[in-house]
Amino acid sequence: MQEQELLRRAQAFLQQNKESIIRDIGTLVAIPSVEGPPAPGAPFGPGPRQALDAALAIARRMGFEPHHHQGYMGWFDLPGRQPQHIATITHLDVVPAGGGWRFDPFRMERRGEWLIGRGTDDDKGPLVYCMYLAKFLRDSGVPLRYTLRTLMGCAEETGMRDVGPYLAAQPQPAFCLSSDALFPVCSGEKGLFEGEWDLPVPGGNVLRLHAGEASNMIPEQAVCWLQGWDPALRLPAGLAVQAEGPLFRLTARGVGAHCAMPERGVSAAGLLLDFLLESGLLSPGERPAFALLQKLHRSFYGEGLGLACRDDIFGPLTCAGGILRVENGLARQNMNIRYPSATGSRRLESELAALAKGVGGDFRLLSASDPFYIPPEDEVLQTLLGAYRAVTQNSAPAYAWGGGTYARCFKRAVSFGPGLPEAEHKPPCVGDCHGPNEGTNLATLDESFLVYALAVFRLQGLTLAQLEGRPE
Repeated sequence: MQEQELLRRAQAFLQQNKESIIRDIGTLVAIPSVEGPPAPGAPFGPGPRQALDAALAIARRMGFEPHHHQGYMGWFDLPGRQPQHIATITHLDVVPAGGGWRFDPFRMERRGEWLIGRGTDDDKGPLVYCMYLAKFLRDSGVPLRYTLRTLMGCAEETGMRDVGPYLAAQPQPAFCLSSDALFPVCSGEKGLFEGEWDLPVPGGNVLRLHAGEASNMIPEQAVCWLQGWDPALRLPAGLAVQAEGPLFRLTARGVGAHCAMPERGVSAAGLLLDFLLESGLLSPGERPAFALLQKLHRSFYGEGLGLACRDDIFGPLTCAGGILRVENGLARQNMNIRYPSATGSRRLESELAALAKGVGGDFRLLSASDPFYIPPEDEVLQTLLGAYRAVTQNSAPAYAWGGGTYARCFKRAVSFGPGLPEAEHKPPCVGDCHGPNEGTNLATLDESFLVYALAVFRLQGLTLAQLEGRPE
């Protein structure tokens, strides 16, 4: 089959299947697949397992034979002439909805070419398009040299703990495409580092503080309950106070965003901490811990903590506070760091532990994953870039970023779309992934479908050594 005929058929397929695609995305969005307490067959809780079962049912309806590994990850195959497989991977789990929504986050809303709901962009919309990619290739009779495996994960947002058990039972793909980023191709990802501070806040005016819903989200709201209040204080924009019985509830509203792109957000925890430290409401026992927390939230690049660094491939380190809880005289602060090759996880752990110790607290490392990078000259990356440019006529180069995707979990993998490198002009009712009113554009996903179809077609022409990055 010629490439132009392939693309013509792909466009016709999208037109014929558009309403089914939208319906299937809506089915998955309706499931609040946030990680919960594990159960037999549901290692990440009932929500992700319910979403996995729904996706497997969609694959079965398409005529594929779906599988899952003990509830960790699902997949189905489109067989090729050889058993080695190229994989696409997306995920069914989502971050918590959070506040600030204009719509029900788990009831998909369609506004023209926009779909709005938690997971429409990250990552249920792309997941459904990858499922339909396999259906298109099968229905169009496209000959495959290598099997195409469609992988569906269940814990990408919470540490990617689904990949290890899956790979312990299944072979590595010759190459894997993660549909969870931007085009043209992401050739590398910063290191991921997550940890927690436990800091003492004895004898304080702050009885409780609650900010953030997920480790990889900039807190959109922060609330604290105070024993005392000075009525002469003037509140800055974004803060509000109200009496609740003998206590006073102080609320700060910021802008939620993904921790990989913290510059898009405004930390509500940072706004609240700034006011508490400047207002005189804190006791002497509270101030040391709250001052350290303020340094974390005041900058997204680690300057106040002495962590700032950058390199020429990945750019600057980013450092964001995700979930903050203060209760019973203890502040627990989760932090999410995306770091370039100019530093390392051991150095970060040592410096964060020293900062905690300076105020009588402790630091606990939760997870760490080194940066990875594939040079753009690689045969597979050149093939992917060529497919993207042939469809879009856009010559944007490969890039490295701070997002953490499944690509880092496989021997040979990159993030490949589905977002476009140029900024989309979103209407006011549509937000970013991990934020309120998360939305995705159908025209963008349609174009990504054409890129994926051509890319998988061209990858079939590479040798297994090229796919696996080995000498011929």
